[in-house]
Amino acid sequence: MPGGTLGFRVTDELTDSDYADVFAPRLRDAAAAGEVRLLMVAAKGFDLGSLKARFEAARSDPDLDLGHSRDWRRVAIVADAGLLVRRSFPVWSKVIPVDIRLFGSGDEAEARTWLTA
Repeated sequence: MPGGTLGFRVTDELTDSDYADVFAPRLRDAAAAGEVRLLMVAAKGFDLGSLKARFEAARSDPDLDLGHSRDWRRVAIVADAGLLVRRSFPVWSKVIPVDIRLFGSGDEAEARTWLTA
């Protein structure tokens, strides 16, 4: 990952253990550094709805204190998303009051570039 960014490759379900042991501590470190620039790359067939739930948990987690938009800069999600998800993404992406963008599964390099801009 480019400097100042945080990235995760999700190949299966994002479990409570994944959240507590990996995701949350890394987000905590990123927030302590002054901002969160996050890249999530999801495997084919990954349920993007479950990712939304994890973002909601991160925002309301008192140990993370990420509920303030000043802590977040950009979130790039790279996923194989169908037409329905692409059309509804702008609505459910409002969970995080930040610049968030959905990229197609072949656009990881573009997502990394956008994330650091």
